[in-house]
Amino acid sequence: MSEIKLTKSCEGYYQADMRGWMCPYPKYAVEMILKKLPAQSTLDFLVDCPAATVDVPKVARYNGFKVLEITSLNDGEWMIKISR
Repeated sequence: MSEIKLTKSCEGYYQADMRGWMCPYPKYAVEMILKKLPAQSTLDFLVDCPAATVDVPKVARYNGFKVLEITSLNDGEWMIKISR
C-alpha cells in the first residue's frame, strides 16, 4: 500500500482521501493515519467503499477516537468525521 498523506485544510482539521481504494485498505489505512493525527484534531476520511462506512468507525472507536458523523457525499461516496 502506498503512503496515505494527511492534508491539512485549516488549523486542527485534516482530510484523508481513500476514494478509489477497495476494502479492506481503508480499514487498515485509518489506523496508521490516526496515529499521525495531532491531539485536538478532526479528520475527514473520504471513502467510496460501502464496507468502509462500518469498518473504519469500528477501528477508530477501538483506538479511542470519536466518530462524529458519517455523511453521504455523492452516490457511493462518504465522509467519516473522526476526532481525537
